[in-house]
Amino acid sequence: MIGARVFCITTALQRSSIFFFPKISTRPVYRLSPATRPVVAMSTTTSINQDELDSIFKQKRVVRSTLRKSLKAMDPSLRIQQDDAIQNTLLEAPWFKSCRRLCAYISCKSLNEVDTSKILSQILQHPDPNTVAQKKLYVPRVEDKNSNMCMLHISHMDDLIANSMNILEPAPVDAQGNKREDVMQADEPIDLFILPGLAFDRCGRRLGRGGG
Repeated sequence: MIGARVFCITTALQRSSIFFFPKISTRPVYRLSPATRPVVAMSTTTSINQDELDSIFKQKRVVRSTLRKSLKAMDPSLRIQQDDAIQNTLLEAPWFKSCRRLCAYISCKSLNEVDTSKILSQILQHPDPNTVAQKKLYVPRVEDKNSNMCMLHISHMDDLIANSMNILEPAPVDAQGNKREDVMQADEPIDLFILPGLAFDRCGRRLGRGGG
């Protein structure tokens, strides 16, 4: 999987960021005030002690709280407009059209993630007419209470079921009762990863939701 392109989608600082490609800017970058912006002091030693780690985690919690409030207050019509623009940009990108194997997240409305339903539908329902081979899609499934995940292959939107959190994910077996292919057992490397995030900065550094 080394060398795969990564397209990261966020709903906060900048609603989409592409690594290794020109950035897509659909709204001004949201800047935190100096009081809440995470500033991590560099240690003079090669190791970070527990106090420094605690300080980093505390700053990240403050940033997450600020961003969640910003997302909650976002105008719904603007969110829909931006989601559509981001998905259209990705679908028209030459590197997306040329990829044959990819991993993508299934957006969750309650988490205010950028919608990926149009992307998934395009992959699964409309194979590329210029090639015989259809894109092979892997999506996440939570395996246990510790939120460990695997990425399983799906062929149709009907392969998805709602979990206990009402988030769509693939059933562990297909309609014929066969175990779904895990991306870690795939014969070919992945070309593209589409990942969610709470925020990204201009250098592409990602802030997740704190789930580990």
